[in-house]
Amino acid sequence: MRPDAHTVAAPAIAAAGGSRARRLWVLWRYWLVREYKTRYAGSALGLLWAIIQPLATLAIFYVLFGKILAVRVPGLAAQNGYLLHLLAGLAVWLPFVDGVGRGVGCVVAYEGFLSKQPMPAEILPAVTVGGTLLTLFLGYALLLVLCVTQGVGPRASWVWLPPLVLVQLIITLGLAMLLAMAHFLWRDVGAFVAFFLQLWFYLTPIIYPLSQVPERFHSWFMFNPAACLSLAVQHAALGLAVPPATTWALLAWTVLLGGGGWLFFRAMKPALGEAL
Repeated sequence: MRPDAHTVAAPAIAAAGGSRARRLWVLWRYWLVREYKTRYAGSALGLLWAIIQPLATLAIFYVLFGKILAVRVPGLAAQNGYLLHLLAGLAVWLPFVDGVGRGVGCVVAYEGFLSKQPMPAEILPAVTVGGTLLTLFLGYALLLVLCVTQGVGPRASWVWLPPLVLVQLIITLGLAMLLAMAHFLWRDVGAFVAFFLQLWFYLTPIIYPLSQVPERFHSWFMFNPAACLSLAVQHAALGLAVPPATTWALLAWTVLLGGGGWLFFRAMKPALGEAL
């Protein structure tokens, strides 16, 4: 019997898809190593800055708001409850703002390279988000360790932290892809993002607990993906109460920014190719 054409073609298509996935994986790893090397090139402390900078940020905010202004977190009985709340928020915010802030200019920065050495442009925002992984895992690890030492954990709700980390990466990557392509097409985007990220931080319940915000404004935080992520992590790690719509809002942002950012990048790639 003569084999069906679809039966013969299917393994070939699957092999081609697998081969492409492997090439993208190898390419991403190569560029990620290059990202870390160039980011800390010429620095005496090198990769240690990825640890020192987040810890310094945590210390500054904790001393200012936790000690001097004596901010407290109702519903969190730990002695250093504000420190845990702050760390839960920064574990989300610092990798998020780093990935988005660096991602917005990644395509423009390698515009000349892409014109000479064609490669999948999606690798560039993926690498900028990959460059935040060390800070991300450090933040979550420190959060869990301090929760245990302060008697807040372990908790059964910690099983939700890995999915939340995955959601965080998807949202960050989607937004980085969207802004990277938008900045390539309209160069004013970079300046707007730099300004908005500063404002965005104070619109997210990180240095202040949600309980200090009048309840009638709580629903507005659902329009802020970083706030939804921070609240979800604070709930999972510390057991703090969050608005009932937080989970649904977070799922909506994952689809809108994760999927929408990727679709926008793919849709605008012909314009990128023509410009290069």
